[in-house]
Amino acid sequence: MKLKKYLAIGLAVMGLVHIAATFTPVIAGKLEPLTESGQQAFTYMSLMCGALLVLGGIIIFMLADKIKEASFLSKPLRLTEAILVIDGILAACMMPANPCAWVILLLALPLPFIGYK
Repeated sequence: MKLKKYLAIGLAVMGLVHIAATFTPVIAGKLEPLTESGQQAFTYMSLMCGALLVLGGIIIFMLADKIKEASFLSKPLRLTEAILVIDGILAACMMPANPCAWVILLLALPLPFIGYK
């Protein structure tokens, strides 16, 4: 379970990095050709992608060691893991040149296989 918790923390940190990167000049500079509403839409989507990683990581971190005590938590934990794996796969497919996308995939991919019997 410790490995699952470390991976979950890693995903939450990647989410915070994603949120912070939304406001860097590198990202902001790429948004200039968009209309104002396009810039706002991209900013919203970028912030929500980061929030998904933060929330998913926190949920897995909190629930990972509670499964033995409360087996009913296994379904929400599995759902959260599945969503993060899908997020990681899509990130790597849509942004293959972005190393952060691959880090997210590598952090999320093992989650469903750790700690279940």
